Amino acid sequence: MNFDAIWNDQMKFNRNFFNPETIRDNPEKFQQMNNFYCLAAHREISEALDTVPWKIHRKEHKPEVRSNTLEELTDVFKYLMTLFQLHGFTPEEIETAYYRKSAVVEQRHLQEMVRNLQEESRIAAVDIDGVLADYPRSFVEYVNHELGTQYTVDSVVSYDVYTSLGLSVEIGMYLKDRYRETGQKRFIPVLPGAREFLQRLRAEGYTIVLITARPYEQYSRIYADTLEWLARNDLEYDFLIFHEKKEEYLVNSIGNGAIRFFVDDVAGNANTVSMLGIPCYLLNRPYNSGVDIKKGVYRIDSLEEIPL
Repeated sequence: MNFDAIWNDQMKFNRNFFNPETIRDNPEKFQQMNNFYCLAAHREISEALDTVPWKIHRKEHKPEVRSNTLEELTDVFKYLMTLFQLHGFTPEEIETAYYRKSAVVEQRHLQEMVRNLQEESRIAAVDIDGVLADYPRSFVEYVNHELGTQYTVDSVVSYDVYTSLGLSVEIGMYLKDRYRETGQKRFIPVLPGAREFLQRLRAEGYTIVLITARPYEQYSRIYADTLEWLARNDLEYDFLIFHEKKEEYLVNSIGNGAIRFFVDDVAGNANTVSMLGIPCYLLNRPYNSGVDIKKGVYRIDSLEEIPL
């Protein structure tokens, strides 16, 4: 299939209705066109559905005419291409997004359908940012790049990164939004000893559950960004879970009997885990220094200190 020829043919036709280079200069028209093409694609999908029997409450004697199905699905395809072009996406971006999404779908299938977390009996639950990934250093360096400042990660002495850096909430939230939206998490350096720690867990027969509060529901790309980061850095794991209240979610999902320990860098999370009856190792960081910890939380300076 010559996709470039198909793409260019559709673009030529669409230019009768909008110019993809300037359409966003008119937000009202952009919204109108986006609504129209989304509804049109939705309608064509319904018409494709109607080319075959589909109602479970009726016996439909409707022979499929494959050429009709092909025509309706082609209409769907053309409207989808139009939506991509309306939003200014390129074939290269679509190809990249396709394979990134495929990786997400495959990972979910593996850990939700092929392998059941509830059947695991020896689980090590490991946070990502601040434990495996060199965060908040990565964000501090992004701030310096964007603002021309010279902050250091040593400035982050509390969980409120914005206040630690002297940024207003508005500026801090804007920069964090751009940091996430532009895929910076793909490039976070791996903390020293992280790769070796995961390899030790694998060698000792643990089921490795990486669990993170990264806001995947708000920024859909974060799931694929995280998978890309894990693959690029050859980091071992079995399950990858995103949840705002990550520790409570995991415990509520499978109980605490199978979870041998957590590893985190946030004292509040560690305390929550310990109160659920699970040991938690808290990596010492400037932002958790001096924070009271509960029984069952063990401060460590490096992942090597965790007994397996």
